Amino acid sequence: MRRKGVAAFFLALLPHWAAAHAERNAPDFAAFVAKHEARAIEERRWFHAHPELALRETETRAHILAALAEFSGIEIVDGDWGTGVVAILRGDEPGPLVAWRADMDALPIAEETGRSFASTRTDTSEGRTVGLMHACGHDIHMSVALGAARVLSDARAMMRGSILFIFQPAEETGAGAAQMIEAGVFEDGRLPKCILALHDHPTLLAGRVGSCAGYASANVDAFRLTVKGKGGHGAYPHETIDPVTLAAEIVLALQTIVAREISVDRPAVISVGSIHGGSKSSAIPDEVVLSATVRSRDDETRAELQARIERTARGHAAAAGAPEPVLEYFLGTPAGYNDPKLVAEAREVFRRVLGEENDLVYEPGMGGEDFSYFGRIVPGFQFRLGVGREGVEMALHSSTFDPDEAAIPVGIRVVAEVLWDQLHRAEND
Repeated sequence: MRRKGVAAFFLALLPHWAAAHAERNAPDFAAFVAKHEARAIEERRWFHAHPELALRETETRAHILAALAEFSGIEIVDGDWGTGVVAILRGDEPGPLVAWRADMDALPIAEETGRSFASTRTDTSEGRTVGLMHACGHDIHMSVALGAARVLSDARAMMRGSILFIFQPAEETGAGAAQMIEAGVFEDGRLPKCILALHDHPTLLAGRVGSCAGYASANVDAFRLTVKGKGGHGAYPHETIDPVTLAAEIVLALQTIVAREISVDRPAVISVGSIHGGSKSSAIPDEVVLSATVRSRDDETRAELQARIERTARGHAAAAGAPEPVLEYFLGTPAGYNDPKLVAEAREVFRRVLGEENDLVYEPGMGGEDFSYFGRIVPGFQFRLGVGREGVEMALHSSTFDPDEAAIPVGIRVVAEVLWDQLHRAEND
């Protein structure tokens, strides 16, 4: 979007924002956002042009540190954060600590947007050269977080308490949040009363936000199953134990776990995405390897799925007279849970700032997000920030993902207001 278009979009929201400011004793957030909007868009374009894969975000980290050093009230927290950054913005008045998380890493996708600031970078991933792109909007997330930090720094003479800003690497691999927690991000007096985050979303138009109270995403687990057999000539299958046929039976049987053994009230998914075995049409191989993703929401279903997958695989192998299969099971990121009270409080801010028509509710999905690790320690809420364009189809993780930059000042305003609200609620007194 051209700069003129961004400004026009921004101005259209000013009536809501002016009314919100007039209703309460608070800083003039609209003016602060307008002051920092251009810089935030400039930063977003820098991040977009310089994507880095998970745990390789060295330039990104340096850029964030340089930006944080420019304004007052920020304290960089030393720690074993790897390529992450942790900082605290302290208000002039005593009060609670709340946390905001922004993720940093990009994806191994070659960009095809045609933008002047499009990524042309490459790196190696799984032994091959790949293009790099912020195809999930983490560039938006970082620029909004920095913009909100600037706004709140301007207002810190009136601010109660402190904000813990967590710039987290390696969200796409599911490793970053757990590593930062293990490194002590919430230790040494840094345990916040709550943690918040956003994720841009092209299904919502710019200027809108979306919420989902309770479980919003899924446990993301996986397995690799090596089905054993006895290879031989395809013309004489009776002399073999065919792992291909056995693997096919297991794939079908896995679907009956969800259809017949898990309550219809508890969402669950088992999807086999990869089958590898054999090298010649007339030769029955000795083994076949299946790889699958397993999704659930609650911990009970998560454990049941693992046990029943193991039972099903072993049972079918035993029935075929095959050697016992080898199951490697990987527990990934836990389901994301949005604290209902925190959601309700944030939605009050959304409606006040953006208007009721722009405060939407979405249904929970079966995707995953490692922000969920933080929410298992303190109340958490991750909402969606609309970045869609009218009449334009877009998808996350796509080479043509091209979010509307008009969402950036909206995001900055909403983030600053929500964090301010959490710091200044009467319950903190």
